[in-house]
Amino acid sequence: MDVSVVVPLPISVADNMAAAFLPLVTAPPLVRIVGTLLGAVAESGRIVVAAAEPLIVDVDAALASDNLGAVSVAAVTGSASRADCLKAALEYLRHASFSTTHVLVHDIASPLVSAEVAQRVIDGLQGGGAVVMPALAVTDSVKAVDVHGSVSATVDRSVLRAIQFPRGFAIDALAGLLAQHTSDDFDEIAVALGAAAPITFVDGDPHAFRAELPRDTEFFEAIIASR
Repeated sequence: MDVSVVVPLPISVADNMAAAFLPLVTAPPLVRIVGTLLGAVAESGRIVVAAAEPLIVDVDAALASDNLGAVSVAAVTGSASRADCLKAALEYLRHASFSTTHVLVHDIASPLVSAEVAQRVIDGLQGGGAVVMPALAVTDSVKAVDVHGSVSATVDRSVLRAIQFPRGFAIDALAGLLAQHTSDDFDEIAVALGAAAPITFVDGDPHAFRAELPRDTEFFEAIIASR
């Protein structure tokens, strides 16, 4: 099995450049993600950052500063939605000199990805899963509210899971999900569920939550310092 990583950077990232390029301690989110996931696939594949064209200069500068040579950057023109970025990455992989049978898709808003979670996703793919996603049990109390904002019920959290990144796919499975979805707001979970695709879940990581940068910078840096 040959695994590569895709990091989509749609045009929406240009509205909040901190999400990809604001340093967290010593490295920006993009570099942290690429550095961690590169170690997970170094033997068989590589990383493709599929970025909206206006972001290319910043992407190249960030990756060059950390000498991450085993990373390819694909420029995405036009609307450069998340779906466009994923399609561009798959097209790049189809014509690459190295073979890829499976991909890990990671989101820039989850900068504290761990190599252990990535390996669990890869193990799930190796075990035959076509779609593999890390999930974490929801531990907070969850309430349902009515149209007036009043609490109407307590939701049974034992059946709830937070879905994280990276998400693993057989490359043909991801291509099939993209082909079924024509709008720009592509959500692979929703499309996979709508297509009744079998999904394999593996254990996630409490630190792999979504960031709101620059607001969450100090919180994330405290987590990094504690590791």
